Amino acid sequence: MNNFFNTKFIQLIVIFSFLFASKLNKNDNYSNHLELFIHQDIINNFLSTIGEIDGGGKIGGFNYNWDVSNFYIVIDEEKAEFYGNITLKSGQFSREDIIVGNVNVYYDEIENLIFVKIENVDIDIDISHIFNTIPKDVVNINVDLSQYFAEPFEIQAPQPKTTSYPITMSNDTTQIVINNKETQLYLVENGIKIISIYQCEKQ
Repeated sequence: MNNFFNTKFIQLIVIFSFLFASKLNKNDNYSNHLELFIHQDIINNFLSTIGEIDGGGKIGGFNYNWDVSNFYIVIDEEKAEFYGNITLKSGQFSREDIIVGNVNVYYDEIENLIFVKIENVDIDIDISHIFNTIPKDVVNINVDLSQYFAEPFEIQAPQPKTTSYPITMSNDTTQIVINNKETQLYLVENGIKIISIYQCEKQ
């Protein structure tokens, strides 16, 4: 199922990313670089298809169940974070919290892939005020979702190949080579920006 999600996710990312890239190129002026913008909502649309993750356990003589839904990430210039709504239930007791995780975004130039890795998604829920008969040192319920996001999401990045153009001048032919000198990834408000810098050389 994870492979299915990753395949569909990559296909959606490629389609939407080039749509956003076209829009950016149309609205802004660039000199020697190409910018690709991946909006966080594209990733969030994928996360919404997961639905719910649920589980449960027993503490003292009490059974409890939990479910987490409404997964989404928020990206700004400084960081990317993962959020989800968690509901804990035991008998007539019900409690809602927000579970938070880190999102590590990085670019592998050799593989030409953008990786989005969700990490450390866990929460400790203190229920000492609910179960008075349970010792206070064992009334924390830990919910850890890290295992469900063990593999990073992979996004295919654009990497223009080196291109050469022959230009005939008088009795001589000159080759103009255009290559991708450098690619950099940045976190920006509401998304990920990847910049490819071009260089032209005469040979």
